[in-house]
Amino acid sequence: MNYLMTLLASALGSCALGSPDGEVPVLTPEVFIETARADSTAFILDVRRPGEFAEGHLEGAQLLDWLDQPAFIEGIKHFDKKRTYYLYCRSGKRSNAAATYMQAEGFRVRDMEGGYMRWTAEGRPVVK
Repeated sequence: MNYLMTLLASALGSCALGSPDGEVPVLTPEVFIETARADSTAFILDVRRPGEFAEGHLEGAQLLDWLDQPAFIEGIKHFDKKRTYYLYCRSGKRSNAAATYMQAEGFRVRDMEGGYMRWTAEGRPVVK
């Protein structure tokens, strides 16, 4: 009986944390934007370089360059941890690294699978 209670408590605890292994949730572009639009706390964060951002970005996205580490770390100090941050970059590598860092700092984050390249390949709208 104790074994079953321990197993049940363990399973429920994992569900409560969202991701049992602590990995950042990675969403397809479709789910990413639908979830962000439905989330009143959503903050869309583009972690690419300023030049990449200027060439095109998601509507409503704010820029905070992950590769400029001092500025990124300083920038997120002013972010509200009650919000959910939806991150993307060009292909998904930088945004996953940034999201992993932010999650470790106590932020709720989501990452877009395939990044801006997949977004545009699917014909989704951008702001230029």
